[in-house]
Amino acid sequence: MAGKLEKILLIGSTGTIGYHILQAFLPKVASFKRVAIFTSQNTVESKKDLIAQVKAAGAEVLVGDLGNEAQVKETFAGFDTIISALGRGALHLQPGLISIAASLTPPKRFFPSEYGTDIRYDPVTSPHEVPHQNKLKVRAHIEALAREGKITYTYVVTGPFADTFFISRLQGLAVGLNIGNATYGIVGPEDPTKQAKISGTTYSDTARYVLSAVQAPAETTKNATLRVESFTAKPSELLKSFETVLGKSLKPIYSSLDELRKLEKAKSEAKDPSVVVYTLNRIWYEGGSDFSRKPVALYLDEKTGEDVEDPEKSKDLFKDVPKRPLEEVIKEIIL
Repeated sequence: MAGKLEKILLIGSTGTIGYHILQAFLPKVASFKRVAIFTSQNTVESKKDLIAQVKAAGAEVLVGDLGNEAQVKETFAGFDTIISALGRGALHLQPGLISIAASLTPPKRFFPSEYGTDIRYDPVTSPHEVPHQNKLKVRAHIEALAREGKITYTYVVTGPFADTFFISRLQGLAVGLNIGNATYGIVGPEDPTKQAKISGTTYSDTARYVLSAVQAPAETTKNATLRVESFTAKPSELLKSFETVLGKSLKPIYSSLDELRKLEKAKSEAKDPSVVVYTLNRIWYEGGSDFSRKPVALYLDEKTGEDVEDPEKSKDLFKDVPKRPLEEVIKEIIL
């Protein structure tokens, strides 16, 4: 692969996070040789304004079916980089798409849909978390192909999406901001010194980081796990920042991690699909998304299959993504 990623194909680009990634790329279309989205005929017909915006920016709109292998293969052949922003309900499609990309030469760069909780936040517990299973399968598949030199990958891993985390709603538990009741729910001890930190990422910052990773020298993001965040703070610090932005006091409501675990277990036993939200909140409040304890980048050692640090290679990553005060991040979400 050349030193730059120049021909970019976005899939899942009209969904929640995909839309924001697309919006980050559209002003930069002229800096690439080719930018396109691959979408369905139904999306073309139902989202005409967005499709018009894409075309007006100089990007291409390629219409097709991700389930059509021949069509996908022909489309992928025209690009060096495929960025997936498929939602949780379509993650099962990714291994097949990755296999198609790996069948082509020269090797493609694939950005799997990794946005959300770090699925390798802990070597002991992470492999067993139910919401992680599809993404873990994707990683195992693409890493095996990468070790054979058939594909390269970049994971852009975020903390919980601040856009929804701040206003999380769990039945039976007060979590996050409730403006109407002037409350802020915290899971964990009341003593701030004993609270775990949470690293969160906004939709817009996620998009900025993806764009930055694509624009960086290709070797600095090759076979890399990149952890990105908009803020890292304890729940008590988040509460204070919300009060500053809103200009009023909020009543803190504390719940224990044991309470959350009991609710999660009950949802799991009832086979309630909403258990995913309880599991993710438990991971966050346990400290599973504290990126301050982890390197920004890890790189695949193709011989051992282990992820290793390379400070020299990663030192300049994301310098073009501005760091913002926590209050500014909060304002973006709630005002």
